[in-house]
Amino acid sequence: MTLTDHTPELDELDIHTARRYVEHGYPWQAWDLLREYAPVYRYERPGFPPFWAVTRYADVHTVHANPEVFINGGPILRLDTEHGLEALDRFKRRQHERFGWDPEAPMDMVFLDRPEHLDLRMLTMRRFTPASMRRLETDLADLAARHVADFVERARAAGGEPLDLVANLSVGVPLATICGLMGLPESDWPRILAWTDMLLFPMVAAENVRPGETPKDIRRRLGAEFHQFRDELIADRRRRGPDGGDDLATLLVHATIDGQPLNDQQLHGYLQLLIGAGNETTRNAITGGVQALLEHPDQRDRLAADPDGMVETAVEELLRWTSPVIQFARTATSDFELNGVTIRKGDTVGLWYPSANRDERQFDNPYQLDIGRNPNYHLAFGHGQHFCLGANLARWELRAVFKAIAPYLKNLRPAGSPKRLANLHVGAIGELPVRWVEA
Repeated sequence: MTLTDHTPELDELDIHTARRYVEHGYPWQAWDLLREYAPVYRYERPGFPPFWAVTRYADVHTVHANPEVFINGGPILRLDTEHGLEALDRFKRRQHERFGWDPEAPMDMVFLDRPEHLDLRMLTMRRFTPASMRRLETDLADLAARHVADFVERARAAGGEPLDLVANLSVGVPLATICGLMGLPESDWPRILAWTDMLLFPMVAAENVRPGETPKDIRRRLGAEFHQFRDELIADRRRRGPDGGDDLATLLVHATIDGQPLNDQQLHGYLQLLIGAGNETTRNAITGGVQALLEHPDQRDRLAADPDGMVETAVEELLRWTSPVIQFARTATSDFELNGVTIRKGDTVGLWYPSANRDERQFDNPYQLDIGRNPNYHLAFGHGQHFCLGANLARWELRAVFKAIAPYLKNLRPAGSPKRLANLHVGAIGELPVRWVEA
């Protein structure tokens, strides 16, 4: 297949500039063109390491299904500018120098492959099974009901003035849930939100800024505070002993692999991963999901008419639609032919999940929001050995929130454009203004 006279040159497409996502949202048209004309495309742009852009569902699935060829443990796990990757490398070196850590060790288990990845994953995997989630179902329903009730009260009190959905609804259930599972007191939750926002986006609320601080000062201070918090958490759980609690922090601090406990470097990475990933993507799925339903009143009303019957398929469709994780990268350990293109040993492969989740070869009418879509084998959580550890937790949280908010969606209206954050890994929405109307 060749490009038509009316199709932009592929070399002019931009799927790598974070600012573009802030200003325009996901580059759907560019991904559509790549899926159609160059589904495995050699992407080379100034200031950005070259990689193979993989945009079709079947090809992304193939890469995930061959983890011995396409590994997480290569030089790049998340695509970024050369400057961004250099900054990450400097950060890792500083961590080694400050704390005497192994500079060759990965930041967390996501950077590892089998058998090391599986050994670490198995330590907590049983806490995230469907059976474990069903035991949390009533608690999650109660938690969601409380947060939605608080949000509705504030929205009504605003008298039609804009109210930020993210701060007033989206952050609540994911943050409370992961902190509860970790055994962290509610008094710590605001600080944890500030720390994880700073690390992941970075985003710092005004109340966390001290007079005279530069952005670099703020990041360093909050990073040091979060490290100290994890240090104290580890020390506390060691003092309590293995029978001191049933939370994830206690489990990890006293876990062993081949008879050996995790060292401090491994514990810091694992705890930071659980705390951060435990709230960021679910928060954005809630925000993007509410936005999608407000923009599609027929689907909003469909959910409201039968929340118990529709919520499971609705959540899967909202995950497909929002695709909060934009991309992960893999490194080829040997030559591999992917959709007629030879990937060479050592090459970087970029997997674009929103594109795969809008692939017309996999989904009928992919640009139509259909909360009854079934089956719906989206790739929002990946596939295979590195399938998202917290996928079940996210699903149960989302079901609880959307069941609770369904009766009130008819009273909400968009009140402005979303404020997107500059991040090429997570499609983060920092603010989404909505307003309450009496239906």
